[in-house]
Amino acid sequence: MSQYTSASTPTMDGKMPHILCTKDDIGEIVLLPGDPGRVAMFRDMLDDFKIVSQNREYTVGTGFYEGVKITVCSTGIGAPSTEIAVIQLIALGAKALIRIGGTGVMKEDVPCGAMVLNTGAVRMGGSSCFYAPAEYPAIASFEVVDCLKKACEELNRSYAMGICVSVGSFYHGQGRKMPFETDYDEEEVLKKYRKWNVLNMEMEAETIFTLASLNGVLAGSICSVHCNRVTDQWLVDNEAAQKEMCETALAASARLSREYLHADGLE
Repeated sequence: MSQYTSASTPTMDGKMPHILCTKDDIGEIVLLPGDPGRVAMFRDMLDDFKIVSQNREYTVGTGFYEGVKITVCSTGIGAPSTEIAVIQLIALGAKALIRIGGTGVMKEDVPCGAMVLNTGAVRMGGSSCFYAPAEYPAIASFEVVDCLKKACEELNRSYAMGICVSVGSFYHGQGRKMPFETDYDEEEVLKKYRKWNVLNMEMEAETIFTLASLNGVLAGSICSVHCNRVTDQWLVDNEAAQKEMCETALAASARLSREYLHADGLE
């Protein structure tokens, strides 16, 4: 084996260099949690589930739900690591990408534990600017939003829909002072987002939406509400909400496969 691979298009033994997968490892539909530990939650939800690879922030698992091959790939936190995962998954043949994770809401009437479906994102993540100008919209695919909405309704999940701000910062970018800071005005940032009628804040959706749109891939997002910035509540134990979110994403994925990816005459 050669000591080197191409620096511009690297591979590792025929696999993508970061997620360490081949085409055979990946389903057409990929769920994208940030946390690598969340991938294992699908062990009891998917048939024939197996962990395909584990490298850095990327843990990849694949199984079947109602006969549909589905992959779960963690992205790590924020845009740069998400960019890597998304591009390598698209290169391997992914047709639909669905972000799953936690989020903080800006609306008082959306409680912790509810689901948020984002229809679009304010592009403040940082990585997508290298692919498209600021004027290029980061929007979720109608097909994915439709399936997520129907899955929420069928499973009786409380949900809200709207635009998120997808920002490359956890503290100041989301209106939080650093733990040792005393003179930071949190309200200044939150007031700006409220003026934009933003529903929630998170860190990955705009990267997924933008790169998917540019490459002809479907994309969407479903997150469980971990905190409400109006009531200043943080859900300490979010395991139940995360499980409901994962179950909803799987139901939506099966519908997406049936009604859009493999509907008669649309393949």
